[in-house]
Amino acid sequence: MSLLRRMILSMALVAVFVPPALAQKPATSSDEARAAARELVEASATAAQFDQAVPLLVREMTQAFLSLAPERAAEIRETMSEISTRFIKRKSELIDEVVRIYADLMTIEDLRTIAAFYRSGAGRRLVLAMPEITRRSTAAGQVWGQLIGQELAIEVRSELKKRGIDL
Repeated sequence: MSLLRRMILSMALVAVFVPPALAQKPATSSDEARAAARELVEASATAAQFDQAVPLLVREMTQAFLSLAPERAAEIRETMSEISTRFIKRKSELIDEVVRIYADLMTIEDLRTIAAFYRSGAGRRLVLAMPEITRRSTAAGQVWGQLIGQELAIEVRSELKKRGIDL
């Protein structure tokens, strides 16, 4: 899987950490709505999940750069370490955007209710289990996607061959 695909998949999975819920009446992005959304993001430990994104990208990018210039490994690692620190600090940009999205799409009451769930025993256990759930779900999704892709290619090629198109 390409680095870009992994990045997109990682960010998409992050959205899973705070379960999507459809509200009957979306909250306006008022200060109160943003405060309730921030409370939800904090209670669900969404920010902690984002902590894994940049280091994952850095590891994969480092490996890609090392494969291009293995003789410069020390310099590449040093540079990646120096520069990646600046990007790790930018996590707040993403958190602010996620807060805005929740504030725009959810009612204040729903935001508070969901945050209360995350502060409950079951909610805290879900937060603790979510990294493993995501890891396993991602692995299962990759295996499933590869299998479906192979089966699809075989069936399409077979059908096309029947129609005189040999790929």
